Formats: sequence, structure tokens, C-alpha cells
Amino acid sequence: MSWSEEGSPGAVALRACLREVDALARAYLLEVRGVTGYPEAAIADEELLATARESLEYLLRLVAGLPVTSDRRSLSREVGRRRARQGIPLESLLRAVRMDFRFIWNALREHVSDEDLVAFSDGVLPIWDAVELHLTDVHSGYLAELTAMRRQAEHERVFLLRSLFEAERQDPHLVRQVARALDADARDLFAVAVAAPGREAELRAAAAGAGADDMLVDLDSEVLALLRCADQGGTPPEWLLGLPVGLAPTARGVAEIPRMRRVAARLARAVRPGDGRALRVRSDWPAVVVRELGDVAEVLAEEVLAPLDGLPERERSALVETALAVLERGSVSEAAHVLYCHRNTVLNRLRRFEELTGRNPARPGDGALVLLSLEAARGRGAEADPPS
Repeated sequence: MSWSEEGSPGAVALRACLREVDALARAYLLEVRGVTGYPEAAIADEELLATARESLEYLLRLVAGLPVTSDRRSLSREVGRRRARQGIPLESLLRAVRMDFRFIWNALREHVSDEDLVAFSDGVLPIWDAVELHLTDVHSGYLAELTAMRRQAEHERVFLLRSLFEAERQDPHLVRQVARALDADARDLFAVAVAAPGREAELRAAAAGAGADDMLVDLDSEVLALLRCADQGGTPPEWLLGLPVGLAPTARGVAEIPRMRRVAARLARAVRPGDGRALRVRSDWPAVVVRELGDVAEVLAEEVLAPLDGLPERERSALVETALAVLERGSVSEAAHVLYCHRNTVLNRLRRFEELTGRNPARPGDGALVLLSLEAARGRGAEADPPS
């Protein structure tokens, strides 16, 4: 059966429905209000009624093969864009659009006699094709608007964060604006991390895998991660710990983010080639200090450790390993346990280290100096022989 054939049951039903489109739109309004996700607070009855009338007339004209203006052809995409701006869930929108097929079929069926029903039923395909075209365009418009909205939100978020970072003094109003842009409360706890220079892709990939890529911010030359902590202890996400980033202590509220971002950036710049973990203040402050001291740290390492250079490699390694164990553990006995040797062996190595360098790692004042010297020497070795 041809729906465009004048006098056919389908053509007669289509003409009748086009004349009754206002009444059909009101009936459709009642049905669509039953769809979850279509609250009156988001869409007023007047707007929903107008959209229903335009959409139904558009679909009926498509099915009938009647001319469709360019304005009507763009209607579907505009509906999708508008619903995205109104915050209607995509699933609810598509469910409402799919209702069009059943609704139009039943409306047309009211104008078909029982004896013409078989011939009429053969023409179901044009209705389905029209609704599918409408659905595709609505979906496309929704996704396009969602992308535009996210891009705009990202621009706003970057602008507000940059304003927060550049502010000379804390502005409570700006803090609240940033919190809203981050979809957070101003008092929320945040893990603040900055990707090591040149290794931003690793942070991006891991964040995408964790479903947290929307919490990354491109800020000038930095890729910054701002992640709300799941507990009151401020524990950062586990996936972040195995990445080459600088990870600051927990920011206790949005107002603390600028300071922690500066800390994270300094830690990030101390990440060495081949490092595969997050650098943190408590455990990695020597690396940051060495980087900040620059040539001073290198000269310090040369002055403190130069007396060890003439030793056989095995003895030098044992002395350095023992010094590090004592510095990390803070106890000769614990160092001996970690090194699998007797306590007296550790003491003998410490005495030998002091004889050569004049510094005893077990003494607090000397310990900090030795620790920085060893860190500077380690960094110099990593730069001279980067991992392949």
C-alpha cells in the first residue's frame, strides 16, 4: 500500500491526523509526562506541547511523503540540543521519542476501517523509518550539545582555577565559584596531582581507565588532576600512586588547592626518567630539595661523597647501602634486619663511613647532609645513564 496514493486508507488516515495534530499533541503530552526524567520543573507544559505538535506534524508529513521545510528538518537536532541543556537524561529522551511509533500508529489506526486494516498494516515500514530518522537526529543533536556544554564547562573551570591560583589573597566568593565548577563543596578534600613534564599521556590514560578523565585540567603547560577523596582521611585514589606525578598532601577544602598545586608541581619536576610512582612530600622531599638546590646539591654530593670514590665498588656499595638503611629506618638494629647482617656489621660500616667522609649518618645533623648528598648523586647517575 502506498501512503502517498490519494484515497488510500493510509493517505486518508494521515490527512485526518494532520488536521487533528493539536489534539494529538495534547494526548502525547499526557503520555510523555509519565516518562521518568521529564519533570515539569525542567520543561513547562507549554514548551512540551509545542514541541510535540511540531514533531508529530513533521513525522506525519514524512510518512505521507509531503514536502518538509528546512526548518522542520532541523527540528529533531534542535530538540536534542534543547533537552541536553535542560538536563533531561538521554535514556529518558530516547524512550520518549521511541513512543512516537506506537502513538502515531494508534492515531492512524483510529481512522482505518476493519476491512482496510490488513492493507493498512502492510504500510508500517514508512512510520518506522520516519521515527528512526527523527530518533537519530535527536540523538545526534543531544550529543553535540553535550559536547559543547562540556567544552564550555571546561573553559569556565580553567578560567576560575587560573583566577584562584593567581589571586593574591583568598576570595571566599571565588572559592565558592570554583567549588561549583568542580561540582563539589568548598570544604571537600582533594587529592592534587601534577603530571611529570613530558609524561602527561600516562596520567591521561590512567584517568580515562579509572573514569576520572573529567577531573583532569589542562592549565598552561601542566596537566592537573583534582580528585575528591572518598574518605575523611584524605586517601588518594590507588590508581594515582603508580603514576609519574607529583602528589601533594590532601587539600582540605578548595581554598587549599592553589598551595597544594604548587607543591605537586615541584614534586612533578623532580620525577626522574623511568620513575613509575607518585612522588610525595613525606617520602620524596630530598629529590625536590636537590632539584631546587641545583649546582649546590651537586657540589655538596661531591664534597661529602668524594672520599668514597677510591674504594673498591663492593665496599663502596656496602657503605652507601648501610648509610641509606640507617637513614630510612632511623635505627641500627632495624637497618641490620633489613640488610640481613649483624648489628656490629652495621656499626663497623658506619665507623668506616665516618672515617672517610667525616659524617655519621646516624647523627641527625650529619644524616640530613648525607641523605641529600646521596640523593644528588643518584640523580646525577640517572641523568648520565637514563633507562632505555
